[in-house]
Amino acid sequence: MTELEWLKQESGLTDDELKTYETILGDNKFKSMLKKVIDANTSLTAAKTKAEGELEQFTTRYNSEFVPALRDVTQQAIDSDAKRAAAEAKLAKAKELGIVIGNEPEPKETPRAPGSPDPNMVTRDDFGQFQNRQANTLMALQDLNAEHFGLFQAPLGGTQELVNEVNRQHLLGNKGFTLKNAWEQKYNVSAKRTEVAAAAKAKEVSDLKAQWTKEERERSGANPHMRRGQPSRYDRYKTAEATDKVKPWQSSHSSRERNTDWRNQALSKVREAQAA
Repeated sequence: MTELEWLKQESGLTDDELKTYETILGDNKFKSMLKKVIDANTSLTAAKTKAEGELEQFTTRYNSEFVPALRDVTQQAIDSDAKRAAAEAKLAKAKELGIVIGNEPEPKETPRAPGSPDPNMVTRDDFGQFQNRQANTLMALQDLNAEHFGLFQAPLGGTQELVNEVNRQHLLGNKGFTLKNAWEQKYNVSAKRTEVAAAAKAKEVSDLKAQWTKEERERSGANPHMRRGQPSRYDRYKTAEATDKVKPWQSSHSSRERNTDWRNQALSKVREAQAA
């Protein structure tokens, strides 16, 4: 494409108009003007292309980096507002229950007389009382651990939760609430005690039954169909008073053999009667 064709395409001028400009300006000036116009247009095209590329890069970065970051910040702000509202609601409920005291003006401290004791100072007696309370807490936890192991066959865990529950109950005004109460409430100890007592009773009955069965088998043997032994009928038999030399326990088991003498005597009497 020549310079004139390019100028005609870009400007929309006709051939006659271009020739008129060439006649007025002269051939050299006209060509110089065309060259400047083409260079300027090339520079503008390059600047336009560069600007479009930078705009595309910025748009991509904006969509991939800035928009997600703005969304995260917005979501964090929403979550923070929700947490703050929830915390304010809990604080209001705690104030309503009397757990937390409202922001009341602090009372003015009354000036103390020179040399008087400081009420905020921890004394030796205060420290001793604190030490005794800690020792009592440790001993109570040891006792609970032993009883817990006896019931559940496992060591007691989560003791800090028990202490926290006691402190919470005391804060609510239940001053008589103890570690043992917290333990019984958390692990449903009453039901477990009933269960363990029932199991111990069942074991006791089972042991007694097994002992009775053992004694019965020792008396009558392992065969359950055997008759239990009876005292001997001949425990007072005296051999000196026996009419014969045969011992009763050595006699025949056959009734026919045992009655032989009686039959012989009966036959003798019958023969004597026949002979007479």
